Amino acid sequence: MRAVDYARKLFQYIPMDTPPVRLTPLLEKFDIKLYYEDFRSIDGIAIKSPKVSVIVVNKNLPLTRQRFTIAHEFGHLIMPHKSDFYVCYPGRNKLMERDANKFAAEILMPQPIMALLWDKYESNYQNRVDVIAGILKVSKSALRARIRELRLK
Repeated sequence: MRAVDYARKLFQYIPMDTPPVRLTPLLEKFDIKLYYEDFRSIDGIAIKSPKVSVIVVNKNLPLTRQRFTIAHEFGHLIMPHKSDFYVCYPGRNKLMERDANKFAAEILMPQPIMALLWDKYESNYQNRVDVIAGILKVSKSALRARIRELRLK
């Protein structure tokens, strides 16, 4: 199954009519503990064991990057990756990391919400990316990538 398919299986737990996607209820649903730490060179860590699953996020990141990192690490825990410990920092470009990024994009910017917001703000072409990024609490660069991926025009 593709990373986006794992994310879409979770849409049943995401209210599609009230963005932004709230990550805390999703983590609680899967009994994943979330902590913030003062890291210097990594964005986040995910640990999965039979007894506990934990995500630790760099508290020094901007809120939009924290949200993406949480969703990314959540993807590592949900998808059947072959490790129980993940350290994510800028520059890693392995298949697992790309899949976790795709998962995060689908969770934070679900296709149904994206289509709705894209149409809703069609008349505000110059500010549409800024407005939608603000509503979804994602970075403008992440949103632009998602717009290209979904081929929204």
